[in-house]
Amino acid sequence: MRIDKRLAWVSIWVLLQAIPGYGQDSLVHRNLAYYLDAGLTNSPLLKDNINSITLNRLDSLINIAINKPYVQAIGQYLYAPAGTNWGYDQNTTNGGAYTGLIQANRNLLYRRNLRIQNNLNSALRDSLVNTVHINQNDLQKAIVDLYLTAYQDYQQMVIFGDLYQIFSRQNEVLKELLRKALFNQSDYLAFRVDWQQSEVNYEGAKVQFLQDLLTLNTLCNIVETSLVRLEKPNLSPQARFTIDDNPYFLRYRYDSVIVERNRRVVDIFYRPSLDIVANAGTNAISSDLISRRFGYSLGLNFIMPIYNGNQRRLQYQKLNVAQLTIRNYRNQYLNRFNLQLRTVNEQLRVNQNLISITERQNTDVENLLTISQTRLYRGDISAIDYLLIVQRYLTSKLSLNQLTIQRQRFINTFNYRNF
Repeated sequence: MRIDKRLAWVSIWVLLQAIPGYGQDSLVHRNLAYYLDAGLTNSPLLKDNINSITLNRLDSLINIAINKPYVQAIGQYLYAPAGTNWGYDQNTTNGGAYTGLIQANRNLLYRRNLRIQNNLNSALRDSLVNTVHINQNDLQKAIVDLYLTAYQDYQQMVIFGDLYQIFSRQNEVLKELLRKALFNQSDYLAFRVDWQQSEVNYEGAKVQFLQDLLTLNTLCNIVETSLVRLEKPNLSPQARFTIDDNPYFLRYRYDSVIVERNRRVVDIFYRPSLDIVANAGTNAISSDLISRRFGYSLGLNFIMPIYNGNQRRLQYQKLNVAQLTIRNYRNQYLNRFNLQLRTVNEQLRVNQNLISITERQNTDVENLLTISQTRLYRGDISAIDYLLIVQRYLTSKLSLNQLTIQRQRFINTFNYRNF
């Protein structure tokens, strides 16, 4: 008769197990794509990069404008009175000057200089676009890492919350068994201690999850402080680029091109320049003659640099040092790139083996826990032994959660390095 009552309570407990836990379905759902979209859209760094590209385009237009004809209006009024023993020498001042001209200047050798300047701006633009790709990838990795951290804490909160719900439902069964003297008082107290500890663990996990969620929201510039339900991330390894078109490697190539094109810019200052100058207007030494001194003039200005202390050679030496620095960093990146990919691939292999082992262990522990629950209600096992099994169940669940998130982190690192 006593056994039948215990089995009835076990059946009630099994029905209670099917009831959903602690209201997670009422929370707003958020997935990784939501945070990636918000983070990439709201990033001030990426907006700054886009603005830099716009400024580069404007610099190119300014270079074109600078090399167009320069037209200006020139006006001068000069009166220099003189007496018998005072005043400026009239041979110098002519007593005055009255000028009103429209003048145009144009460098006749501008095309090559403009091509050099535009080539430099083009290299700078390519570098800026590449920097956008790099910063997007860096930000994406940071967002994914924080999301994985928050999701791991969320899953721990769920595990502790589910365990607390299990204990809560078991408590009703055990109290009834205790009231009917079918359960030991000391065993029940041991059970209550672990039940209370599971509530403490749940609340602590909830606080940690909220803290990491706030950090994630801050990075993505999301104004939100409420608790949400995070969906499981499902990253997979993606080899999107080869080393030759990897943006992290390309930046060294772009930097090298910029240095070489700066070398050509240095050459501009040592090339001859030939300007044509044309003006038209009035130019007189007396106000009475202004109306009779309208005319025009044409001229050429030629400049040929000869010597300035070997500054060009010194500029070349600075650029050579810059190229050497770029080459050293590029070689270091290649070495680290290959090493990091091999390391991540090995980490993924080991992690997958651990997940397989832990999943099998988790299945066994879940079966053991189910059997132990029935034995606990029949009195075939003490509460202490049962709680040890619960601890194994909890450890197995947390380990599987940790290993699963760890795999996602390794995949995130692989995709980041192999971008």
